Amino acid sequence: MSEGNQTSVGQVLRAAREAQGITLDDAAARLRLMNRQVEAMEADDFESLDPPVFARGFVRNYARMLGLAPDALLARMVGAPAEPTAVSPAAPPQPHSWLTSPWLILLLLGLLVVVVAPVALYGWLNSEGGAEMTSERISPVTQPRPAPDAVATPVVEPPEAMPPAGQVAPVPPATPAAETPQAEAVAPPAPDTPAASSSVLHLEFGDESWTEIRDASGRMLHRQLNPPGSSVDVKGQPPFDVVIGNAGQARVTYNGRPIDLKPFIASTVARFTLEE
Repeated sequence: MSEGNQTSVGQVLRAAREAQGITLDDAAARLRLMNRQVEAMEADDFESLDPPVFARGFVRNYARMLGLAPDALLARMVGAPAEPTAVSPAAPPQPHSWLTSPWLILLLLGLLVVVVAPVALYGWLNSEGGAEMTSERISPVTQPRPAPDAVATPVVEPPEAMPPAGQVAPVPPATPAAETPQAEAVAPPAPDTPAASSSVLHLEFGDESWTEIRDASGRMLHRQLNPPGSSVDVKGQPPFDVVIGNAGQARVTYNGRPIDLKPFIASTVARFTLEE
């Protein structure tokens, strides 16, 4: 709520929305939020938008949509303090081992080449392949001369018997033309099967989160980095293969039913499959 005569964050948002002639329904549709969530921001009821990072992300996006500076409003928020950033200790440096030294590896490779190459060359020269190559280089190869081309004897075909004068040679009967095959009957196209019913995944992000969602055919339906305070609806044919980064700051509903992501989170990434 407001302190003293200072206008509260919710009052600033509501006044800016009404000054621009934007209805509550229009604001919720642009932000892809529910009306109750927009009403909670304008009523300074940030505790109902828990966790606090969701409330701050919603207010940031709402202020940007209205053309307001979000940092000034976030500094005056009551009921949604900024969460402290967890600092993880740096991993201790790994002890250096002389076995992993690059100079030692190069030295071993050099010794391997010096020892193996002469042995392999000596063995090859003493093999049958080396002996055959040496004999081919020493002994001359004589190629037979090609035989002279035989003189082709012309073949004279006897002339065809000519019909006597005044007679006409019989004309051979014409070969009947091949019958033209009739066009095969084309089967009528099969009636279109009705499209399978699709399901809806609704995701809300309190902080930046990378998501990947594939449908039953393996087609990628959604793949992007989602900004804080945003939400998205994904429709397709289940089962869905879902990957959500920074899953602790995301909420998911499947056909209107909330999904608990905690059992699927490894480190900060949730991976799971949603059946029908």
